[in-house]
Amino acid sequence: MNLYFTKYDPDERVTLIRVARGLEPADIIISNINLVEVNTGNILENAAILIKGTRVAGVLKNSDVDRYRRGKTLVINGAGFYALPGFIDSHIHIESSMLDPIGFSKIALKHGTTTVVADPHEVVNVLGLEGFKLFVEASRQTPLKILLEVPSCVPPTDPSMGLETPPNGFPIEDFILAMKMNQVIGLGEVMDFLSVLNGNSKVIDKIKTAYDNNMIVDGHAPLLNSEELNAYVSAGILSDHESTNLVEAYEKAWRGMYLFIREGSAWRDLESIIELVKKTDCKLCAFVSDDVNVVDLFEKGHMDRVINKAIELGLDPVRAIQLATINPAIRLHLEDHIGIIAPGRLGDIVLSRKLEKIDSLTVLANGELIYYNKELVKTFNKYNYPTHALNTVKVEDKLIEAIEVGPRVQVEEGWVKANVIRVQPGSALTKHIVEEVYVSHGKIQPLPEKDIMYVGVLYRHKPNASYSVGLIQNLGFKLGGVAQTIAHDTHNIIFAGWSVNDIKLAIKRIKEIQGGIVVVDKGGVIAEIPLKLAGLMSIEEPEVVYESYKHMISKLSERGVVFESIFMTLSLVSLPVIPEIRITDKGLIDVKRGTVIPVVAK
Repeated sequence: MNLYFTKYDPDERVTLIRVARGLEPADIIISNINLVEVNTGNILENAAILIKGTRVAGVLKNSDVDRYRRGKTLVINGAGFYALPGFIDSHIHIESSMLDPIGFSKIALKHGTTTVVADPHEVVNVLGLEGFKLFVEASRQTPLKILLEVPSCVPPTDPSMGLETPPNGFPIEDFILAMKMNQVIGLGEVMDFLSVLNGNSKVIDKIKTAYDNNMIVDGHAPLLNSEELNAYVSAGILSDHESTNLVEAYEKAWRGMYLFIREGSAWRDLESIIELVKKTDCKLCAFVSDDVNVVDLFEKGHMDRVINKAIELGLDPVRAIQLATINPAIRLHLEDHIGIIAPGRLGDIVLSRKLEKIDSLTVLANGELIYYNKELVKTFNKYNYPTHALNTVKVEDKLIEAIEVGPRVQVEEGWVKANVIRVQPGSALTKHIVEEVYVSHGKIQPLPEKDIMYVGVLYRHKPNASYSVGLIQNLGFKLGGVAQTIAHDTHNIIFAGWSVNDIKLAIKRIKEIQGGIVVVDKGGVIAEIPLKLAGLMSIEEPEVVYESYKHMISKLSERGVVFESIFMTLSLVSLPVIPEIRITDKGLIDVKRGTVIPVVAK
């Protein structure tokens, strides 16, 4: 468990008692604030907070603070602002921010987030148990409480199904070792719903291990029918963040699942689900971000962004705050430590001018001042990653050159019916459609009038690698080619575009920079974001990554392309556990049937 959630310390508690009684001075007093009581739904006006060490020693009327201060006591004048508990994100993949845990924590804390539950299955897919260890070690360098879940599905599907080539295994012995590490709180989202429904012993044993260690088990169950959902919950998987409509949300909520309402950068479900928390007193509901990119973190915020959108959509402000504080704390069984400003709890506090629009001005975590009036006052340590973790693109140049981007068919010239992946930017779901496409010289051609272009996946973790190609519709990409090493969850190189030469150039450049995102048009690199750490994250300062991302947005916007939607949508096209159709290095995948299907439709 995280070092802040240690066993009961009698010496610490006696000190808190003495401060609460005025026998010892507080380390920090936050005076003149309006305290948001998330436990009651009320607001305590003209209040003050006493902090000693990492924890709150008392909450009292502002007029009484003088007897708790001495010469070294830091007094922060709250200026009549609102004091909120530090925000909690119950489900996030830090890798999706493109920042490492330390870089991410700097920006998350700035926006009032003090605790996150991270499932690092992205880095574990690439680096295995070592990737998990790196996350544990890096996470301990930051005041953001990064609680980790052991990935349940690495790879995301059972290798015996032959749906993709996993770069790294995560055998049960590694799984058990990870479960025993510090900061581990649970079992990460169980995506392999087919194995759950089939009672696969490998998955059930992982759930049992989590229960045996008093840990939570999180789920991933999109679009299951009533019978399937009953079976999935019966396995002991008690949360889900994949509800995309109100009916699905209700189905899960009344079956006793913790309903995680997701509002990320590309997958935005809050607006379609919010009526559930506006019209019911949902006890098992909480906000999560899942995947949020660096630009949204900088410009819109983290959990404060989700709270503010909920308020804009008509949710009562205190209720919105509860969904990012006390509710997730209860889910994590940590309400004795976080999620509420009260005696004995950790000093995780956010000061905001308004309640109707949260603006995280001053942030404390674990009783320590991190940001004051939006200025960073805490020094963050760096973490030195091993060289091999920064060099994970191993495919040979000659193989890149030999890739047949256009799917080859037995027809030399003419029209054929093809299985096509239809995407909808802003949604994690895909549609399996059949379209007529033209064949020239034995290869399927793109179809611009229907926005059907090439898409493919190249295994990147060995010199001699496998690959497959197919067709994708509605991506909205108008340039020659794009390639990226963010391709959930095995994170091979996924590529798309109109020009064979531009696509290959993008892949070659990906290898040169050892991972990231590269966009090419007319034989030249338009923009790139290097991501050397496992091909997923940058080890540069957050501001550097932000500027690279903004540059790419700008360059693509000049050409009529919305980069954020394309990149996030493309990153999930290779994940063979979300309906209906995906592509991996093995080919097109019919998700519901769990089978590889040909490009040419039968």
